[in-house]
Amino acid sequence: MSTGADFPATQSWLAHRVSYGETDAMGVVYYAEYLHLFERARSLFIRERGMSYAEVEKRGVFLPVREACCRYRIPARYDDELWVRCGISEWRRASLLFVYEVHAQDRATLMATGSTEHACVNAEGKPVRVPDWLRGLFG
Repeated sequence: MSTGADFPATQSWLAHRVSYGETDAMGVVYYAEYLHLFERARSLFIRERGMSYAEVEKRGVFLPVREACCRYRIPARYDDELWVRCGISEWRRASLLFVYEVHAQDRATLMATGSTEHACVNAEGKPVRVPDWLRGLFG
């Protein structure tokens, strides 16, 4: 997982205020909620480059998650303002790797890191080469 200076130059920042429903009985953000934060940041990353996830799929390219991971460093709590940074760290022939950092409101305190690997498939679920237009859009 990329962090700090190693983070991809092409990136997006998602602001998120933690809701009560995202916390567990101990008052911290439930571990699986981080995957939702990653998804929202990834969607914003795509949208900021001029296209929605829905439009990518209309063009016949689907990006199912093959693998997801998250490293928890500092617990986030109800009503915390978080900033989620998203970028693409690796391109493969038929897949790509998104990386994430979750920061506190100051954007300096690192609370969690993560990644999601996405296969590039067609409507039938068969692997396809990452199209040049998609690489260009995200590049």
